[in-house]
Amino acid sequence: MTEYTIMDSSPSFHRRAPDDPSDSPENMVVPDHALPHISFRTPSHGTGTSGAGSSTGSMAGENPTTLHPAMHLSTITPPQPVEPHEMMTPDPNARYIHGDQVHQDCIPKENMVFATEEEGYAFYMQYARAAGFGSKKHKNKAMSRVYACSRQGSSEFYKEAEKRKRGKMSKRIGCMASVKLKLRGKEWFYERVELEHNHTLNPDPCEVKHMRSHKNKHPVMMDYVDGLQHSGVSPNATVNVLTELHGDYGHMLMNARDLENRRAANLRKEQVDDVKKLVTFFNECRAQNPKFYSDIDYDSEGVVKNIFWSHASCQANYAEFKDVVTFDTTYRSNFYRMPLGMFVGSNHHLQNVIFGFALVGDETEETFEWVFRTFQRCMEGKDPICILTDQDQAMANAIRRVFLETIHRLCRWHMLNKHTVELNKLYYLHKGLEEKLLTAVNHPLTPLEFENAWKEMVTEHGLQNDPTLRGLYEHRASWIAAYFKGIFCGTMTSTQRSESTNRMVKRYHVDKSTPLHMFARRMYQMLQRRKDDEGLETVYSQDPPDTKTNYHLEHQLGRIYTRAVFKKYQDAYFAATSFRTKNCSQHLSIPI
Repeated sequence: MTEYTIMDSSPSFHRRAPDDPSDSPENMVVPDHALPHISFRTPSHGTGTSGAGSSTGSMAGENPTTLHPAMHLSTITPPQPVEPHEMMTPDPNARYIHGDQVHQDCIPKENMVFATEEEGYAFYMQYARAAGFGSKKHKNKAMSRVYACSRQGSSEFYKEAEKRKRGKMSKRIGCMASVKLKLRGKEWFYERVELEHNHTLNPDPCEVKHMRSHKNKHPVMMDYVDGLQHSGVSPNATVNVLTELHGDYGHMLMNARDLENRRAANLRKEQVDDVKKLVTFFNECRAQNPKFYSDIDYDSEGVVKNIFWSHASCQANYAEFKDVVTFDTTYRSNFYRMPLGMFVGSNHHLQNVIFGFALVGDETEETFEWVFRTFQRCMEGKDPICILTDQDQAMANAIRRVFLETIHRLCRWHMLNKHTVELNKLYYLHKGLEEKLLTAVNHPLTPLEFENAWKEMVTEHGLQNDPTLRGLYEHRASWIAAYFKGIFCGTMTSTQRSESTNRMVKRYHVDKSTPLHMFARRMYQMLQRRKDDEGLETVYSQDPPDTKTNYHLEHQLGRIYTRAVFKKYQDAYFAATSFRTKNCSQHLSIPI
């Protein structure tokens, strides 16, 4: 092995001392390789003149013997010296071998015997990991095997005129380190062993883990990682779990990029025959329960356009709680970016329940009509009593065509949010307008009382001809709660239940990379969780209610209502005690 002696040729320097020695920290000599802490005074600066001044000049009006704050003492630590041999260009003819960290029993030697080929390969892999280099199967013949350093050979892939997508070159530099494993009778032995490399080795575990041949790809560990990714565990959380299993991040023989590549490979595998896998899942659901309903709409070229499905439990919930349904669409919930629409209602525990799912290709009137008619067939022609949507005209036209007896109610939040900019200007110009407007909109008044309150409000502020308020008033019968007193809406005045369900779906179950069949499976898992929450609330509702009064009515309602509904009653009863009784004239007439 070639040896090199590195001579210390680093230059030495001395700072010349001034002719007038003093106690100033500026007058010092820096010895070779010394690391002193140097204190010095910042030079003084004169003020108001351009002529040369004394180094001890002072600011105007100051004591000349007092140092200005700018003349502070600073401490400087010089940079650490670099050893000369670290600055030298590596010798291309140098040879490198494993260090003392490799035990003698783990070093390959000629004529070492192994019972099987796998044992000989595993032994060389163990040595390569300890020494700090990657390995590969170089040659595979009938009677022999050659295992070599991963930097063996050369690469012609990168050419001068070729445009590289990544700034990454080949690591092959012609390293000759290798072993030849040969079959002799029924055993294998090392016929030739070459341990010298023409490159430096990297025995640090944090460096070894980035070599492809030493990444831990044990089937059990890979199945565990696939399970975490399949369950929607984030990449960062997956790394944390594997770190806990290995005891330390440095011991984990995979990195974050490996996990991302694994997830991307699994996604590509899942996206193959996506529609076929979706149909297979639908058939599995139908085999478990014949009440499962699904329908797929194809275009003229046989491409999937719209998808609808509803589980048997969804249809059972609809039969019980079809009084009011909200419908809204959301985006970025699947790989194909098909908008997701869900029919959502409320059960007797005031929990969200889902009646059906729809993935649509677009949001046109024709598409919404197909979705609503499919939902109608699924529910055996039983239309909802009331449906809540946003102010989408295509959706409104489709509802008018399909649900002939259903009352269409617009979302209150969308109605006001649409005019946020205009309303904020009015609130700024007319003090007290916001409080009066929200009181008229939110207070449970009769239609006549609402119209009187609205008329009084616009008259007081002189806004009879304001286009924003006129537009809200013209559509009052579609979104003001006072006009829906005759039907049960389950305290719903907006599409908030649909939007909260959409948000929960995208946050905990699916994302923009989810294939269709995985999307449908995760929606089924979500339904099972919702069913579990309903069961938990049913058990809690069997406990004796916590009554606040001795009225028999409260005790009776506590036995009839569920826990959530009874809590609503108690809140309303408590709020009713806030009213004050006032003596009125005997001739006061109250309109009915």
